[in-house]
Amino acid sequence: MQAFLGLFLFSVLLTTGASLECETCSNEGNSCSGQKETCDASLDTCMSITTAAGGTTTTSKLCFSKQACDLLKAGKTFSGGTIKEITCKAPSASASLLLALSGLLLIKFLF
Repeated sequence: MQAFLGLFLFSVLLTTGASLECETCSNEGNSCSGQKETCDASLDTCMSITTAAGGTTTTSKLCFSKQACDLLKAGKTFSGGTIKEITCKAPSASASLLLALSGLLLIKFLF
């Protein structure tokens, strides 16, 4: 029973320690696509932002802080222009929980 509990706690630690990966890119226009990159530990959200400045629209996707991302809103102006659209996507806790439960079921069937 102790081994079972130990393996379960280990699987939970593994799932919570997983790094966030976000698509990163920047391009003129309303969209961009790029490669996924692992975010620094302090950055917990994938952000997509489209801005307009001087007649040019630019879209960027990057790792960002959820707290800072929540402060930015569409229509907000800044020194370089105006935010047209912004999306902040944090990883869901349910995905980590599902992975932990899957690990638990696997351990149960193996032992």
